Amino acid sequence: MILYENEIEEDVFEVKINLGDVKIDKSEIELSLGYPVGLMPDQFHDIVDEIVEQLPNNCNIKAGYRIAEVDKPIDRNDGLIVGGVFLKMDKIVTSQIKKSAKAALFVCTIGPAMETWSKQLMKAGDPSTSYFVDTVASVTAEATANLLHDHIGKKMQTLGMNFTNRYSPGYCNWSVSEQHLLFSLLPQNFCGITLTDSALMIPIKSVSGI
Repeated sequence: MILYENEIEEDVFEVKINLGDVKIDKSEIELSLGYPVGLMPDQFHDIVDEIVEQLPNNCNIKAGYRIAEVDKPIDRNDGLIVGGVFLKMDKIVTSQIKKSAKAALFVCTIGPAMETWSKQLMKAGDPSTSYFVDTVASVTAEATANLLHDHIGKKMQTLGMNFTNRYSPGYCNWSVSEQHLLFSLLPQNFCGITLTDSALMIPIKSVSGI
């Protein structure tokens, strides 16, 4: 799906994502809650359904990306130079994207409301529902990232380019501390997302990557 986007500066795009476009897979929620697909108790399905129904009131999706040039450093295979900045992505991620001429650096978030709701439930003495809300929020954020990735890929295909899987700091041996370098390549407070000193994204239900 190619979505509406707005170029806010050269090669930097904000993408309009509506919650209705996000494919939330209930089986992913089951797995995230620790149940094999189809084996989650019916009462838990009811709770999940109620939470999903409240997503429109508790999600404020923002998403965007930057297209940057990719260069291969001499005598190193643990990272790439993206937009003039060396990202030490380790061998796994580097091997997957080392043939790329360009990289899409992306971020997306569903906003802070789901996290706030989960914390309120915990404070009210309902840790179980709090956990359900948190899990649904995480699955929704990942589904949003999947849609953004699909949009970027489809756009690149119209320009005659192929695209890879997406990779995020904190996975595949790519240190989460590299978030600071990734975010240095994006506009300040892009999509309303900021970083703590420990590289945690705020809002927490956000996804970044390449």
